[in-house]
Amino acid sequence: MICLDTSIAQFFTFEFWSLRTNIAMMIMALIALTFTIVQVLISRNESRRATAYSAYQEYLNLCFENHKFAYGNESEIKQNDHVDSQYPWFVSQMLFTFEQVLETDKKDKEWEVAIESQLRRHKWYLKESNSVSRNEWNSSLRSILNKIIGE
Repeated sequence: MICLDTSIAQFFTFEFWSLRTNIAMMIMALIALTFTIVQVLISRNESRRATAYSAYQEYLNLCFENHKFAYGNESEIKQNDHVDSQYPWFVSQMLFTFEQVLETDKKDKEWEVAIESQLRRHKWYLKESNSVSRNEWNSSLRSILNKIIGE
């Protein structure tokens, strides 16, 4: 039976494969584990992105309902040196939404560009805002606010 030990025939024996089964199973398990980890990470990122889009959609709905405030036109919002009483609540909701978006999707720089664009419309009010001056918002939003207010 020397031919079984030195030729291709050894690949057809039960002993050959039984000795290597554990190694093959370990390799398959590692491949499955790697695939599972990748799927979990992708799922987590997609969930965060969906949460960010949902929060921003709420802000857009708020803008649609309060289009006078959405544009941030000071002359329309401020009458006789008095700001419309609903405008501070609009700004608070806007800042809260932006904070949520930045928290959930930290790696996406496009959100920062969109948020900067929206905040510039309300720059005149943000300079006077108590919540902005007290640094009540997270660091990502504060850095954007400081950049805009400093312009």
